[in-house]
Formats: sequence, C-alpha cells, structure tokens
Amino acid sequence: MAAIQAIGGEPDNLKCVKVSTPSELNKEAVFWYRAPVGGASEGVLMLVPGCNGDGRGMLNETGPWARFADEAHLVLVGPTFKTTLEELHSRHGYYYPELWSGEATLKALEQIRAKTGVRSDKLLIFGFSAGAHFAHRFALWKPDKVTAFVAYSAGWWDAPKTTLHDTPGLIMCGEADERFEMTYSFFAQGRRLGLPLIWRGYHDVGHELKPQVLRMAQAFLGYYAQQQNLEQVARRRQPSGTFFVGDIQSYHFYPENSPEAAHIPPESRVALPSLELAEVWAQENSNAPVSASNTKNQLEEQEP
Repeated sequence: MAAIQAIGGEPDNLKCVKVSTPSELNKEAVFWYRAPVGGASEGVLMLVPGCNGDGRGMLNETGPWARFADEAHLVLVGPTFKTTLEELHSRHGYYYPELWSGEATLKALEQIRAKTGVRSDKLLIFGFSAGAHFAHRFALWKPDKVTAFVAYSAGWWDAPKTTLHDTPGLIMCGEADERFEMTYSFFAQGRRLGLPLIWRGYHDVGHELKPQVLRMAQAFLGYYAQQQNLEQVARRRQPSGTFFVGDIQSYHFYPENSPEAAHIPPESRVALPSLELAEVWAQENSNAPVSASNTKNQLEEQEP
C-alpha cells in the first residue's frame, strides 16, 4: 500500500508516495512528485538522480526542470533508491528494473495518477549517470510504457534490443568522460538494429551536467511531450519529408530529402524529428547561435 503525503515546509504541489519493495535497502522506496503550476497535468517526466540520490532534489523549484515541466504540463517524478556497489555489480541493485525497482515505479505511478489524474501509462524519462542506468534499462524492460527516454553517461549498459524499435532515445556523453566509449557503443549497437536513437557528444565535457546537455535533453523531451499531448504518439514513425538528418561527425543537419542528407554515411546519420530539436542539436557544437535566416535558406534551398 502506498501512502500519499505532503511534507511540512515544502510547496503545496510537492508530495511523495512510498512503495514497499522486497529490497533490504529499500523497504519503502520514496517517489517524490511535483504537479505543474497553472495548468492541467498531461504527462509524466521521471527524473532519475545519480547513485543513491534523493529524488526530491530533482524537483527543486529553482532547478532546471520545474519551469520546463510547467510549460509542458508535466508531472515531475523523482525516485529515491539505495544500493551498494556489491549489489550493482552482481545485478541486484535498483539499476535493474526487472528485479523490483521497475514494479515499484509502476505502482508509484498508478498512485500518482489516482491523486493527480495525470496519464501515467506512458512516461518520459531522463537519467544522468546512475539515472542513465535505470533509464535505458527501464525502456528495455517496458518499452510500451515509455514515450521517449534520455540516458546521459552510464558506466555500463545492457545491450539494446529490437523491442526498442518504437521507443525514441537520446544518448549523450561528454567526450572527456571515461564512460564515453561505453555510452557510444550502446548507441552504435542500437543504430545497427535500426532503433530510433539520437546521439550527442560534447567536446571537453566530463562527467557533469552542463547547461548544453540540459538544453538538448529538454528540447528532445519537450518534442515528445508535445507529440504525446497531441495524441501523435512518438512511437509512430514520422511521415517521410517531415524531419531532418544530422551528421554526428560535424553536427550539421539537413532536410531529409536533400542531396546533403543523402551523402551522410549510414554510421554517422541520426534522424531529428523537428526543426527546433535539430537547431538545438547543432547549436551546441558552435559558439554562435543558429541563424533563423540560415535555417530558412536551408529549408527553401536545401543548402547547408
């Protein structure tokens, strides 16, 4: 049984549920949630913190996600899990949702739905470091429950599967992070399977959450939140001619049917489903903002 409670001194829209689990370290897993301000709740975004992190900290009113969630009409959910290195390396920790943390999450989401009325059958997920471990494995475990996921810099990964063929993912890592090769390998394996994954690496970035990483994550999640709200669920392939193709070697992008896009090698291609998302994806590799006029010319003349 999950108990709902508001915590003294916290904002009225910040509450938590507690879910009993079979884990010795997580007898009651706590899931903090924050309802959006000034609008109806139209979806769930789960923000998974770093190893043994407090989910409440992810929902801070002055943090990078509260305003984003208000504008997108999303309920934010921040789980709090505990583990040990021994547990993790023997595949018994919360990184592995098929054991217990996944079912605990589903139970918590159902309780949150009952309190807020938010649709919780499909969710968006963002995870950094330990959060990326959970994010990609939850998507592998229950792809039908995930609209889209962001996994930024996990230390090790489970192999991608064709079950993710309708579940878009954004895979990111700093190029100065020791996790870079393992993270990129997950993306490359997924691409060979034809999975809808986008790659973004960041030069001179280590194991840290930089502003450009958050901007990219929010552009990606914002797009799929909008698609979900419009009932154009992200797991459906975009119609031909409506998206852009990016080159992960140069971080330039082109309209899908342009000659430039046709010349991008298959191993360097990523599909970018909207102009806004493509602009953020490209901009973070440049010191200058993307020019609106340049973008207009690119669309009209199919020039780089």
